[in-house]
Amino acid sequence: MRVVFVDNLLFEDTEGINRYVLQPHLGLISLIAVLERRGHEGILFDPKVPVAQGRWELDGRLYRRMAEHILSKNPDAVGMTSLGCNFICTAKVAGYLRQARPELPILLGGPHATVLDQAILSRFPQFDAIARHEAEHTIVPLVEEAASRNFWKIPGVTFRVNNTVWANGGEPLIEELDELPIPAYHAYPVEELQLRSLRVDAGRGCPFQCTFCSTATFFGRKYRLKSAKRLVSELDFLHERYGMSDFALSHDLFTVNKHKVREFCDAVESRGYTWKCSARMDCVDDALLERMAAAGCRSIYYGIEAGSARMQKISKKHLDLELFHPRLDTTQRAGMSVTVSFITGYPEEREEDQAATLDLIGSCFSRGQSPLNAQLHLLTPEPGTELLQQYRDRIAYDGHISDFNFPSLEPDDGFVTESSPGVFVNHHYFPSVLPRERHIFVTEIYQALYALGHPLLEYLLLYVGGSFSGLINAMFEWWCGENRGVSIDGPLIETYLHRVLGPRHHLTALVSYMIQASELRRIASQYRPVVQESDFSAGQAYRLGDGSRLVRDIPDCPRMLDHLVEHPRQRMPLGLRRKRRNFLLQMMPGDRDNVRNFVVTDAVASVLESFQRPQKVSDFCRAFPGSTGYPAPSIEFLESLVSRRVLQPV
Repeated sequence: MRVVFVDNLLFEDTEGINRYVLQPHLGLISLIAVLERRGHEGILFDPKVPVAQGRWELDGRLYRRMAEHILSKNPDAVGMTSLGCNFICTAKVAGYLRQARPELPILLGGPHATVLDQAILSRFPQFDAIARHEAEHTIVPLVEEAASRNFWKIPGVTFRVNNTVWANGGEPLIEELDELPIPAYHAYPVEELQLRSLRVDAGRGCPFQCTFCSTATFFGRKYRLKSAKRLVSELDFLHERYGMSDFALSHDLFTVNKHKVREFCDAVESRGYTWKCSARMDCVDDALLERMAAAGCRSIYYGIEAGSARMQKISKKHLDLELFHPRLDTTQRAGMSVTVSFITGYPEEREEDQAATLDLIGSCFSRGQSPLNAQLHLLTPEPGTELLQQYRDRIAYDGHISDFNFPSLEPDDGFVTESSPGVFVNHHYFPSVLPRERHIFVTEIYQALYALGHPLLEYLLLYVGGSFSGLINAMFEWWCGENRGVSIDGPLIETYLHRVLGPRHHLTALVSYMIQASELRRIASQYRPVVQESDFSAGQAYRLGDGSRLVRDIPDCPRMLDHLVEHPRQRMPLGLRRKRRNFLLQMMPGDRDNVRNFVVTDAVASVLESFQRPQKVSDFCRAFPGSTGYPAPSIEFLESLVSRRVLQPV
């Protein structure tokens, strides 16, 4: 049989940028490998690829386009996976598949479907069956019985018969992960996408009991890790097949069994591979971190979740926050980059709890050494968690799209999600001690502030008393009083600093400069076709290019930023603050990292300012001298601006 497996359409909205992680879905390619071993054909479809490449748009046509693509593969069955944050996409695509081919078996799996199997099959008849938990032991009989819909003898499967939903007993978990075949990486366009790193399934299961997390519900509480021999053999295979030497070991808690981690380090060290993993800070120590670094570990993700000891206890995370800085010290000293992740929006969270989280994040801004990334996310209800069980009858809906939740694309998406809270629980929220609008403001403004960069954030705190929570709290109170309803983004920070420090303050200028640079990065992050070269014409209308920004009459921001990096926690020299210039900021198509800075004269700045709105060159040349007092630039100069993509045709 030919089965098309459909990956999640998933992205994270960071700094206004849709970031797509293009990696094969480890669960799906594991199922494909199992099917291929039994003579079936598995095809993997990752909708993130055409969307990230700009071939498909995130618009109202997307669901139908995905269904058409799946059907073009002429499948005998379709296997879909989904998380709660994007289940609307999965349900809509399955609906279009059902309309086009009513007899096509449509199967569903994954964490969301495992917990909400009964509710999903009752609400959405487009799905025929749900494979709960880990499906490597059930996928073959499930596929082979898909056409007949005879699922009665398959453990861990929920299905529908004559409008009645039945659930077979069993919670399939793979005890011996080493016995699984190597996942079917060949089903993913690894070479076409020129991937330089690959995810590898290192293990499954979580022994902890955090109230907000559903990992243990799906993978079980039994902690399982592949043997060092098996894990290294997979890395060797990927190195030989794709030339890959960098890997992300997929397991929420890779270091729970320190003995097994040391065995892996001993086995992998001689290979020269680099790798990253996730860990709890209380499941590593200095010796283990140093051993991991010596064996090629270059990055660690630590889930901290709360900077408040009270919330650590309430959420049953039970992390000793006294470990935070010592563990960061050792990790960074060993040369590993670090990501620390926090959550706000807990039902019981008080203002002082949120302040403790924000201030612990703020303490990261002054850390040098290896790179450090601090994330702050808005808590969303997860099915299968203790927290949802406690507050199930009190969740509410307001349509807010967080950095993880999928946006509405079709007109009725919002109605569907609001009217089915039992299925779309991730799009709802917990009522809490703090106002909902405060949680939204804090997480949204954090993204905009974080885009300014650690050195500038640290310098900013010098002017507001040194407390990150104090800064955000002051901005929230000001927003509530004067700007409620205004978008919570970078320009809001500018407006706030204009009020607090004044428009001529060098820090206001620095923030404005960085916001413009961040906007350029956002634009450059989108895959866009390169503008075709065209003959320059005086009768053609032009405007300032998408990759260009003009910032007038500001201090020498690039030099000031260099000073902040070299001399942290020091006031800016008066000479740097006083000298003001005009800057043209530009990012070339395809370049996602480097913002180029050009100092321009007042005359050139006036030219560029004139093209903030589209106009023909001939009209511009007639109007320019009288409106600015500067002589009109030559046609050759304007043509050079077009050739350098500073100006672009309309």
